[in-house]
Amino acid sequence: MKVLLFLLIVSCSTPQYTLKQNELLPYKESSQVTKVKKANKALNFVGVFDRRDRQHIGKAYTGVQYQETPINLDKSLKPFLKSYLTDAFEMRNIRFNAASDLELKVEVEKFWVEEVIEKFQPEKAKCIVQMNFHINGKKQKWSGQFWTEFTSAGDLRDGTERLPPTLASCMNDIVEKVVNDKKFLKNLK
Repeated sequence: MKVLLFLLIVSCSTPQYTLKQNELLPYKESSQVTKVKKANKALNFVGVFDRRDRQHIGKAYTGVQYQETPINLDKSLKPFLKSYLTDAFEMRNIRFNAASDLELKVEVEKFWVEEVIEKFQPEKAKCIVQMNFHINGKKQKWSGQFWTEFTSAGDLRDGTERLPPTLASCMNDIVEKVVNDKKFLKNLK
């Protein structure tokens, strides 16, 4: 009886496509890393706030019948983004310190990646990411809204293979836009 119940639960569960953080490497043309030269002050990364109205981060088409399948990360969005953004900013010489009075908050407005299938066209992947970054300090306040959209090239490979590098390309582009914002950098001097 227990085995039957287990099989019933497993067979009725919704399939999903999971992106693993270690697979998220951007395409070569989107992998630029700008090193910040004069970031004297560290940031205190206080949190990521998800303002989206969705639980999953995208959709893929899987199986022989191209069944629409939700896409999720291998961990929830907030810890994923905090880890990703911390690593990405540190790679660009921006430091973090919990004792800093410059608090960094990130609001996620859009975070979406999907497989694109068009008639007589190769399969592609597309992402849209929009985030608001806020710095609050004793003497400094700054807010910036950044968004990007990226569509992969298509070839004969399955479009689901293009989901991780496409999302990683969007994320890298967002971080590049932030570190190249003069008003953002002014708060770190």
